[in-house]
Amino acid sequence: MLLNVLDSERGKMTKKLKQLENDQPHDNLVQLLSLQTPAERQKLLQDIDGILCHMLDLEPNDLPWLNPNKHDHKWEKIMKNLRLVVGKLEYESHQKNRTVH
Repeated sequence: MLLNVLDSERGKMTKKLKQLENDQPHDNLVQLLSLQTPAERQKLLQDIDGILCHMLDLEPNDLPWLNPNKHDHKWEKIMKNLRLVVGKLEYESHQKNRTVH
């Protein structure tokens, strides 16, 4: 009986750890965009989604954050990581083009 309780607790901890790992790219992207205005943030996210769709020949429905119930865990993880990479590149590109007065 004690082993069943330990296995149950271990399963819960593993599930929480996977959830934290899954949320990390999204959290990093949110942190990256936190200094921008809501309009700039929305534009950048739309640009990122457009780049991903164009680069990978996808439709917007193929993006897990726009159609969350359609995709499996591995696809969501890959796409969130790609979104973070493209987001970082786009953010750096926008920062480089900004002028300081």
